[in-house]
Amino acid sequence: MNAGPQKETANFANGGLATRSDVEFDLESLLLRPAAAEFLALTSSSQAKVDVFGFVHKKTDFSPQQCVDALLADQHRRHRTEDAVPAETYCAFLRNRIGDDSTDFEWQIVAREFLLALKAKDAASNVELKNFCARFPEFQEPLVDLSRSDGLSETLIIDPTCSFQSGHEPTVTLGPTQPVVKDTFARDPDATKLDFDDGDDPDQSSLAYEPDSFVHDQSSLLGGTEPFSQLPPIILEKIEARLEERRFKPDEHLIKEGDVGDGLYFLTDGNVRVLSSDGRNQNQEIARCGAGSILGEMALLTDQPRTASVVASTAVTAQFLPMVVFQELASNHPVIGQVLTQLLAQRLGQQEHDALSGKRFGRYRIVQRLGRGGMAIVYEALDEQSETKVALKMMSHRLVYDANALKLFQNEARLIEAFEHPHIVRMLGRFKAFRSFFIVLEFCDGVSLDHHVRENGPLDATQFRKIMAQLAAALCYAHSKGIVHRDIKPSNVILTSEGNVKLMDFGLAKPVDNGEGNSSRLISGTPRFMAPEQLLGAPPDTQADLFSLGCTAWKLLTGNELITDTRLSDIENRHQNWQLPDMDDLPSEVSDFLQNCLQTDPANRHVDLDAISRW
Repeated sequence: MNAGPQKETANFANGGLATRSDVEFDLESLLLRPAAAEFLALTSSSQAKVDVFGFVHKKTDFSPQQCVDALLADQHRRHRTEDAVPAETYCAFLRNRIGDDSTDFEWQIVAREFLLALKAKDAASNVELKNFCARFPEFQEPLVDLSRSDGLSETLIIDPTCSFQSGHEPTVTLGPTQPVVKDTFARDPDATKLDFDDGDDPDQSSLAYEPDSFVHDQSSLLGGTEPFSQLPPIILEKIEARLEERRFKPDEHLIKEGDVGDGLYFLTDGNVRVLSSDGRNQNQEIARCGAGSILGEMALLTDQPRTASVVASTAVTAQFLPMVVFQELASNHPVIGQVLTQLLAQRLGQQEHDALSGKRFGRYRIVQRLGRGGMAIVYEALDEQSETKVALKMMSHRLVYDANALKLFQNEARLIEAFEHPHIVRMLGRFKAFRSFFIVLEFCDGVSLDHHVRENGPLDATQFRKIMAQLAAALCYAHSKGIVHRDIKPSNVILTSEGNVKLMDFGLAKPVDNGEGNSSRLISGTPRFMAPEQLLGAPPDTQADLFSLGCTAWKLLTGNELITDTRLSDIENRHQNWQLPDMDDLPSEVSDFLQNCLQTDPANRHVDLDAISRW
């Protein structure tokens, strides 16, 4: 191995932070590496497209670094072309090829794409840094250090509830809604859409993107089927080689609810109905499917009995992957389970009655879906021991392989399980089931403050004072426990049918930073409601919640958001040129409260929450 790769690998392996000079990105350097040179020579001599994954797969004698060198050559060749492959795809292939020791080699791919992106812009780009840190949170520190050689900003933006898995420029919605009431929560109206100034994706509301599909042979049965099109061809071939054809007559069951899952079906011809019982022995049709559909993944992934029945509407032909074969393949290629888990996450929570409606988990029977956010699905459930309603907050299956998301979800439970306050949604328990994690919460019959204002207009003076008093009391309590909420906004506050409020969604909450630990430079929340210092990645502090409280109060009083910008740079500029809104028409007590909350310098936010709680 030549000196260049050795130097690069040693740097990463030792946990050091690479500088720009350590990560070569010019073609001449690549040509000095035998594996890269061989691949580039093959692509130049062949008239057909050469699949780098197939090339590396056949090179069984390649060392890990030689595999990376070939991928780097493909990355360079495709850069800024229509068939460019995102770093995530290369990294997934490396994990499958190398295993748990792939991290150092994955970093070479990520660092190279980062530098190529900067080179293409001919300037250091704060946008690129934020983008890459959102896509690769595990590499945030080396990315920051790599950027320092060109003086990039150290302000990083990441939504810890999201798992970015594509090469797209992500538009990020921070601060997902996780409701515990029956309401129209299909989308969080407060969530700010950030396009990082130069994103071009038309979907301005996505929380995550699926990986770009591989180019599969047209004869591939599964190559054109989501989500299997996301798998490398070499893995797809192994799955297809083990499929068994099965045929069904009209009205014949492919799958029966309650049976043990024995495998996965891929429909190739005909149509089926998907039926699920509602807990009262009544079947409801929850879906209709045709050719190209995948059925039976829930039982495979969760080790639970079938949650729904599938009945042929017409004559049906299907390919069947037995459970034992799936387990064998998934154990050798974990990416198969990850891709199927994404499918499971997409299907659950899409409608009020889904495959979990009527199902029992211990003492809880799910009644219906209440809402679906970026990190969780929330169900109304019946505690059959106490015969009371509860809300079950289930971590989305798309995040079960995301260690950061799991930590965040469990952190919420840990923070609030000891909370006991009349204006904070109570946690009643937690458990693991259905290959996911559940938090049991108090059920609140009401609507979010955001929904209430949209439907009824701004609050009158009396109602405003009552709501702010209760919200201040809840926040004062959390702060007394050393907890910063970090996502105070109208959609995270419930107005119950009795007219009281409940603060919810502590999914982004953090202990107050006392200066003793290593504070993260990552930020999370809803930017239009965030304090300037929080938006710049300052350590968690209760003063940040006060600014968010002021923004929330303004929305309740006026029906409008104080900050309406949707681009991160515009929000930052507004903070830098901050002007308080006109409050001449407000009562002096309310005006004083707002002015104290909405100071850009946290040291000037002189708000006595205990006094406000007595309004």
